Amino acid sequence: MAKKHDVIIVGMGLASLATAARLWELGVKDIGIYTTAYGGTPFIAAINFVLPDNPYNDTTEQYNDDMIHAGYGINNRRLVKEMTDSTMEGYNLLRRWGVEFASNADGTTKLRHLSGHTYPRSLCCTTQLIGVEMVKKLVDGLEEKGIPVHMNHECLHVLTEDGHVCGITVKNPDGDIENVYAPIVVAGWGGVGNLFGVSTYPGDIKGNTLAIAKEAGAKLVDIEFLEYEPMVVMSPPGAVGEPCPTAMLGEGAHLLNSKGERFMLKVRPQGEGGSPKTLINKQIWKEVDAGRGTPHGGAWADLRHIDREVLKAYPWFFNRLMDNGVDPNEELVEVGPMAHSFSGGIMVDEHYESTVPGFYAVGEACGGVHGACRCAGNAASQATLSGLLCAQAIAESGDFPAREAAVHELPAEYARDTDVYGRFVPEAKEIAVKALGIYRRGETLEQARIRLDEMLADEEIKKDTQAWQVVQSIRLMVEAAWNRKESRGTHMRLDYPESAEEFEKEFSI
Repeated sequence: MAKKHDVIIVGMGLASLATAARLWELGVKDIGIYTTAYGGTPFIAAINFVLPDNPYNDTTEQYNDDMIHAGYGINNRRLVKEMTDSTMEGYNLLRRWGVEFASNADGTTKLRHLSGHTYPRSLCCTTQLIGVEMVKKLVDGLEEKGIPVHMNHECLHVLTEDGHVCGITVKNPDGDIENVYAPIVVAGWGGVGNLFGVSTYPGDIKGNTLAIAKEAGAKLVDIEFLEYEPMVVMSPPGAVGEPCPTAMLGEGAHLLNSKGERFMLKVRPQGEGGSPKTLINKQIWKEVDAGRGTPHGGAWADLRHIDREVLKAYPWFFNRLMDNGVDPNEELVEVGPMAHSFSGGIMVDEHYESTVPGFYAVGEACGGVHGACRCAGNAASQATLSGLLCAQAIAESGDFPAREAAVHELPAEYARDTDVYGRFVPEAKEIAVKALGIYRRGETLEQARIRLDEMLADEEIKKDTQAWQVVQSIRLMVEAAWNRKESRGTHMRLDYPESAEEFEKEFSI
């Protein structure tokens, strides 16, 4: 007997958990969560909310403006406004499910100042990553309420019939392929970072989901915009890949080139704190290109003057440095940009429903909210708030029995051939790194399009569905990058230098 639910959620990161939690609160109880792991949520260090008692006179309007500015003006403004207007609803949702945030000595909520934000509005945990706290409280709460979590189930396809979603195909823990049915499917499967070689991405996010969504009939948006985390540790080897929180700049950290110069002050005289990620990335790359970079192609983060107790309040970062022989109060830390997250994804409406009826997307799986780049800490905020808004729209749509009755069983189809995967996927990922890096050229993108089309036209690739999906996902991103002629965010079109200069001037300060 095939499994059936009112709602299927694919993924178990914060966006999926927030969706499930709010659905349960609204009376939708037949929810099936299918996942391979927790995605990037356990690595979340911060989440942004505008609280009414903040001491900076912060407003949701200012938060809205900061998001539009960081996104280089191409965000879906309706989605941004709905997200920022709902900030307290998201905060209260997490608090209802037991999530605790760090407080100051006087009992007020501790707020940090992350890149891209006018004011400190980032909530955190000072004993562990806040993502760990959120996962634990939400997972424990859902389990107590009987919401089944089907671990080690990999989504292979989103099923549709007559243009409406009707379920998913999964690989179960035994390696068998089966279909699971529901009239509503919520994609909370993350982004595409692992298509780009070395990145900060968790290994369970394969990046083939763009093709899965496209195959189901969903439209995609802004998928040319890969995010780069600007201050990732580059040395020593045991600490490589650990992000130095951009909140450190708000704590008073400086960025130095190899000559000991605070190069950010050339473009941001008011100081490094609150600098947009794209600006930090670009200025580091400029210093490296000018021969003023560090040994591994980055910059120095100077934390030596920051109070030790402040540094210890970022224990995941502080401890990893100390465990690898680097005392940040005694020496400089080498940092630089690394592929980190994704601004694009499935195009959704104000209810987070895609162009395919019944198929929703939340968190990093959906596009349009961040535009060309997101503010630091906004991955977690958008995950929570998109899950909240999506769940409320689903609950209001109602009539689940009638919808489920319209779902019919379909054949479970999937092809596997490890040799075929090994033949196509490594080359495709090399193409992604070369064509979709920081600096992009039309000629390189055209060459990538030709080669990827050749791979997709090869009959052999159809013998491994995942290989086809990975190559197709990269091909979709290359096409989007080719069509985006101007420079925005970390997408720098070198064959259109006038647009790069224009947008850098407009968004640098």
